[in-house]
Amino acid sequence: MRILIIEDDLKIAKSLADFFKNGYYAVDTACDGETGLHLALSNDYDLIITDCILPKISGGEIIKQLKKHKITTPILVMSVIENTQNKINFLEDGAADYLSKPFNLSELHARVKAILRRLPKNNHSKLFFADLTLDLLSHEAIRDGKSIYLTTKEFLMLRLFMEFPNFTHSRQIIIEKVWDEASNHFSNIIEAHILHLRHKIDFKKPFLIKTVPGRGYKLSLGD
Repeated sequence: MRILIIEDDLKIAKSLADFFKNGYYAVDTACDGETGLHLALSNDYDLIITDCILPKISGGEIIKQLKKHKITTPILVMSVIENTQNKINFLEDGAADYLSKPFNLSELHARVKAILRRLPKNNHSKLFFADLTLDLLSHEAIRDGKSIYLTTKEFLMLRLFMEFPNFTHSRQIIIEKVWDEASNHFSNIIEAHILHLRHKIDFKKPFLIKTVPGRGYKLSLGD
């Protein structure tokens, strides 16, 4: 899952980013509305969390611009304004939820999970492919009865492969879904993680993680 956080308070932005990264999310941040809108229009996010009052472009204007461009990514609005009409306006404009500041991170996470559960995606707690199982709650993989510890990036990458088996994922797709905007897209970071993931998953035949020369990687039982 990839989240965009638009927040001009750098301390809050860092706290939110660290919290979600520790929860197995890929996170991008923006400190003003203009940058946030640019990222939201340029990348594929599962969720956008934005402050209401921002430099350059407000949270409300971001919602309107995304709606204009037919971007359907769910948006959670944060605001210090505890006004019922303000909440109604944001929800009517298309926000998925509204959370008043200050808030508890546990409540925010619960709301995020509730929003993501409503997305038209696989909502099962486990994914299966051949004799490989991925537990989406414990972030653990199991193959041939062996429990396999995964790092955050390995989990996100394997989840992507298992949600779309037999589909070739390009480097760009993997970067967008697993890493964040600050990552070095020209490094060998993907290849290094694929190598580690193969070492953990493909300890027996059939080998499941396949390289498609010049195109990317996929999870498959075939060649």
